[in-house]
Amino acid sequence: MPTFVVLLVLFSALLHASWNASLHLSEDRIWLLGMMAIPYVIVGAVGAILLPLPTRESWPYIGASVLLEFGYMLALIRAYRSGEFGQIYPIARGLSPMLVFVGALVFAHEALKPLAAVGVGLVSVGIMSLAFRRGMRFSGESVPFALLTGLFIATYSVVDGIGARVAGNSMSYIMWVYLLWNVPQLALAWRWRGGYSGLFIGRDKVIKGMMSGVLALGAYCLIIEAYRFLPIAMVSALRELSSIFAVLIGWLFMKEKLTARRIVACGLVTLGAVLIRV
Repeated sequence: MPTFVVLLVLFSALLHASWNASLHLSEDRIWLLGMMAIPYVIVGAVGAILLPLPTRESWPYIGASVLLEFGYMLALIRAYRSGEFGQIYPIARGLSPMLVFVGALVFAHEALKPLAAVGVGLVSVGIMSLAFRRGMRFSGESVPFALLTGLFIATYSVVDGIGARVAGNSMSYIMWVYLLWNVPQLALAWRWRGGYSGLFIGRDKVIKGMMSGVLALGAYCLIIEAYRFLPIAMVSALRELSSIFAVLIGWLFMKEKLTARRIVACGLVTLGAVLIRV
């Protein structure tokens, strides 16, 4: 396994946890998604102009990815309404590695070696266990929507993994996904927030929102590139190390508890990543 690809995925995991923390802390998540869409639209438009068109075979995957990204964002917003960041993020991310493992096996015919498969399982179990603590109650809409978010993550991971490979140029593939996904997202946020005066409500907030978009954009680009070198299930499992970063962010910046149970769960995730790497 190329070490530089592993490092790319780990850096993507850090970026992903960071922009999710920004979304969780935002008082107006619709507005933040509108701001995040701006870097996507700019980069997507430039890439669509400069890069060759994706192959004909990849366009169904592009269309499916766009729809799945919409579903993912809507489910994530609902999950973050009342759930704790250190709880919702691991539930959403922990479900996906095993689902991606099955999806990649069925649709991309990728079978991992036994040790790597065990590693994927440990990552998934470890991440899910990060969300649990003594005396917690599953009530309201946060947990069901976190589970739905995980289903969307797994599905678009498999779709993008296959689509990027058949597109001829993985960056061209992702540029068109960016563009077709974020132009409507920006338009909806614009409409819901009353146009220019409602969406652009202060330079500092606008910069913060757009920086979140840059983090998300960078994280996604790195993952799409990693799909060229590693099996989809392996990339998905390594990317979910972002849950460890999420726990640390919640502890450092949101005053969420770092319990012994969560430390053990982080150890399971790390062990799984080591098995995948081996």
